[in-house]
Amino acid sequence: GEYIKNWRPRYFLLKTDGSFIGYKEKPQDVDLPYPLNNFSVAKCQLMKTERPKPNTFIIRCLQWTTVIERTFHVDTPEEREEWTEAIQAVADRLQRQEEERMNCSPTSQIDNIGEEEMDASTTHHKRKTMNDFDYLKLLGKGTFGKVILVREKASGKYYAMKILKKEVIIAKDEVAHTLTESRVLKNTRHPFLTSLKYSFQTKDRLCFVMEYVNGGELFFHLSRERVFSEDRTRFYGAEIVSALDYLHSGKIVYRDLKVK
Repeated sequence: GEYIKNWRPRYFLLKTDGSFIGYKEKPQDVDLPYPLNNFSVAKCQLMKTERPKPNTFIIRCLQWTTVIERTFHVDTPEEREEWTEAIQAVADRLQRQEEERMNCSPTSQIDNIGEEEMDASTTHHKRKTMNDFDYLKLLGKGTFGKVILVREKASGKYYAMKILKKEVIIAKDEVAHTLTESRVLKNTRHPFLTSLKYSFQTKDRLCFVMEYVNGGELFFHLSRERVFSEDRTRFYGAEIVSALDYLHSGKIVYRDLKVK
């Protein structure tokens, strides 16, 4: 079972795009019901086992961005072999397609991020470059790049510039995630969400120039105060809920909410 450890009958469809979709009733050719399960077999791992029942197999795969394991039982060894071979064939084909795309043009998808964002964020401005800013201090550093406090030379305004290395994004298989982050930043406008001011790219970097929020992390204030008052907690909670509600209204799910 997905949440409770018991066996439940399911009817699954395996699609060529890697979707592995489960239904409570046997699906017909038309008017498919809403699925109870929706997994992706891309980059999955398959394991065969005879426990807790004979003819069992386990799939370790991604559900959105979370690695999950799901256990399946079929009636015969032949049926299990058919399912596992079909799933592996789809996963292998998707892997080959991804490798071909990367080999043909390793930075083409990354390059498109910068172009798309520049067109959207500089409609009424000259396209920005690294030379348009003074670099003041390092705000943070991570696997994919760093965030620097910058001052725009023309306006004197302060921003946080997120600089990402293209080669690291590709090597870590984070192209899709970066594309999603780019689209979300470009399309969101809310007082309690950090906004994107400009974006541009160099030969080997992506640069996102974002609103500089210098109030500090919630974790910093909580560590200093130990306990927030009820009014202060209610205020922070209202801001967070307002921002999440705005994202949800745009069909965006934020999955990394934490005090840091």
